[in-house]
Amino acid sequence: MSQAEFDLLAVAIEPHLTGNRTESVALLAWFLENVWRMEPEDVDDAICDGGGDKGIDALQVDDDIGEITIFQSKHRVHVNVTQGDNDLKSLVGAAVYFETPEAVDRLLQSNPNPELTRLLLRLDVRQKVANGAHAARLVFVTNAELDAAGRDYVAAVADRRPPLDVWDRSRLTAVAARTQRPELRPDKIALVAKAAPTVVDLNGETKLAVGVVPAQALVGLPGLDDLSIFDPNVRLGLGRTRINRDLAATVMTPAEHPLFPAYHNGLTVLTHELDVVGNEIRLDGISVVNGCQSLLTLYENQHALTPDLMLLVKAVQVDAASELPDKITYRTNNQNSVDIRDQRSRDAIQRDLQGEVAEAYGASFAYAIRRGEQLAAAELLTNESAAQVIMAVYLLEPWNAVRKVRLFDADYHRIFNRSIDAHKLYLINVIIRAIESARSRLRADLASSFASVRFTLAFLLAEALRETEQGKMLLDSPERFLPDLRAEVEDTLTTLVQEVAESTNAFVENEETEAAEKGEIYDPKVAFKSRAGVQRLQQEVIRLGRRLARSDPSYFFQVDPVR
Repeated sequence: MSQAEFDLLAVAIEPHLTGNRTESVALLAWFLENVWRMEPEDVDDAICDGGGDKGIDALQVDDDIGEITIFQSKHRVHVNVTQGDNDLKSLVGAAVYFETPEAVDRLLQSNPNPELTRLLLRLDVRQKVANGAHAARLVFVTNAELDAAGRDYVAAVADRRPPLDVWDRSRLTAVAARTQRPELRPDKIALVAKAAPTVVDLNGETKLAVGVVPAQALVGLPGLDDLSIFDPNVRLGLGRTRINRDLAATVMTPAEHPLFPAYHNGLTVLTHELDVVGNEIRLDGISVVNGCQSLLTLYENQHALTPDLMLLVKAVQVDAASELPDKITYRTNNQNSVDIRDQRSRDAIQRDLQGEVAEAYGASFAYAIRRGEQLAAAELLTNESAAQVIMAVYLLEPWNAVRKVRLFDADYHRIFNRSIDAHKLYLINVIIRAIESARSRLRADLASSFASVRFTLAFLLAEALRETEQGKMLLDSPERFLPDLRAEVEDTLTTLVQEVAESTNAFVENEETEAAEKGEIYDPKVAFKSRAGVQRLQQEVIRLGRRLARSDPSYFFQVDPVR
């Protein structure tokens, strides 16, 4: 198992071995992007690995909360080489450089390597420490397993501040396994085109073949029944959309079949190896990365296909370990109506979260990251719903939760930050269910705008939870409650959010009355989409809740954890 884990990490970090990066730097870059969920463009700016780095290979400064994270990375070239305690001690010792502005000065005066000096100056670390920033955590990253000395040292400093967080081989490979790029199907396929295909050698490594192939042959491709032929695609079937209905109507009209290639964009297929013999396009490995909707519509209506209905097929031979498959998938889909959420379905963060949810909750709960994805689970949470509720509950910005274009673009890494895990996604699903129950308690005008009002309710519910230690614990560590106490937690949240809904009604009625007395109009649909409007509501709801809690201590969340 160790060799397999070692090899898995080697494959994972390979795309990060660019320029003059060492394996240690590549490992750290992969970690910062995939585990720490740092913006890819920020990774290079955070790294300062090199000789004389004082045990500091990367720094991250969180200006919002005044925290500094110090990283160190060690890559071993042999699977049996273990990680001892010396490097761990070096990292722990580096924390003293960030205790005071004078300590930062001493670090700069000790002739660290130029990259570390530039990083400290670029991040203005001295001034930020002077303003109260401090070393909040130490993160050690290694592809080795800790030896006895390493494990003993980690145990010895377990209660020390700042805490030491060690990501060794076993922890890293769990993420690497979940974030692997979906593979092509291994099938060998021969597609017979209507005429000899055009073949182009693009750059000596990438070959392209274009031909017109009968639809009757394409609906026989392997992996259509279980959709595995679309694994690398950004989305799956979208059901009976207008475009799919129009396509189906064309398929059902034989007179339209001969001209089909003239007004259809065709399919884009990736393969490991491509060969053209006569009219045959021979593929070793296959995946359809563009044309999913069309191929599924043809498959579902194959009884109506005739030999005259053909599609343009573009087959591309790619190196699966390169970035080219991702670029082809992104750019071929980006030409059509595919939103940024679709594109993020291939992102390592989304694949990691989906895998983590599957490992933690099995068939009871699943996390969907692609439109049209079919997952066998009792309950399902889409990443779009998750993003909206995270924005309201954890980022405390319900007014931005309705701005879908931002969720997977400008705010993506803020939302799906490293604190979001399978357990918080499970809690979000429970919160959504509780909020749905409050719709009937809202005034008619608010209930009719529930699609946006619900995020304000989610925010208010979270703020009410933060009134008790148990509620804070539920939000921060839901695994201490769930799924064991699912029924009790959901019942309590349902009761609380219904009380919040009643308080919201009272607030709106009061605002309307005051506005009318001034000859003005109060519109809650507008107010709840603004920061100021929501914050005024929050103050009133929490004030009323605290008053009620004085006579009824059970008003706020009082469920004790089981762990």
